[in-house]
Amino acid sequence: MELSKSYVTPVVFNVEYTDLPSSKLVQKKPISELDVAIKAPGFTLIKYKIKKHKILLSLKNIFKNKEGYYILPNKQISSLNSQFSNGIEIVSILKDTIFIELGTSISKKVPVIPSLEIHYKAGYNMVEKLNITPDSVIVSGSRKYIDSINEMATSPLILDDVFEDIEVVLTLKSPFKPNQIKMSATKVKISGKVDKFTEGTFKIPVTIINVPDGVNVTTFPKEIEVIYQAGLSNFSKINKNDISVIFDYKQYETDTLITFLTPIIMQKSDYIYALKINPPQLEFLIQK
Repeated sequence: MELSKSYVTPVVFNVEYTDLPSSKLVQKKPISELDVAIKAPGFTLIKYKIKKHKILLSLKNIFKNKEGYYILPNKQISSLNSQFSNGIEIVSILKDTIFIELGTSISKKVPVIPSLEIHYKAGYNMVEKLNITPDSVIVSGSRKYIDSINEMATSPLILDDVFEDIEVVLTLKSPFKPNQIKMSATKVKISGKVDKFTEGTFKIPVTIINVPDGVNVTTFPKEIEVIYQAGLSNFSKINKNDISVIFDYKQYETDTLITFLTPIIMQKSDYIYALKINPPQLEFLIQK
């Protein structure tokens, strides 16, 4: 063989498949090697004989008969040649038909559940809900796999002695192999604002609702103390108008033997992490 002259000879290529329709999935791995007749200079042919190279076959134009789905690789000669540099020409694919076992793919959107355990430094806590991006993923694959997936968990992570804002990237843990299902994302970013917490108090007048006409209710005490915890950075944004606590006379009408009413928190600032009412129960006297 003269190395400078061009020859036509069969060469074995590794095959990868692209352009799978989104509504379909490959149920069984198709052939991964293919004999291809190529025309190239002798020195190039030697390189291709020594080491297998890769070609990409498209599944965009797929055919179907009674035996199943198939592609005709010789109809892709033009696109196959575009994968190679000058001097190499694919003359023909020695296997004229490749059968592909395809099934129907379904998709479903499921929430992301972070496997995150956070231990805060004393006096610190999260001041808002954890932010998960994305908070859900689309899973696609065979119905027998997808129907069993209702959520997608992350890899576990434990954070200790936390006192600063959190920002971590966690991998999603698929219950199936990558060739069985596809996910719209494989990682999620989890972030949250952490702040030092402090305590505040307000005194607000007692409010009783649903008191019938002609009934006078005297409470002991006439004011209640609201004790709350909030992050230091938001503490100054909270005032007593952000908190609404009521007592409902219907509690007594439901059970006339009770001698106290239980507070109902109707409204509180989003900046408040925890809230306590003192006294926790309100004594009252009814006069008709």
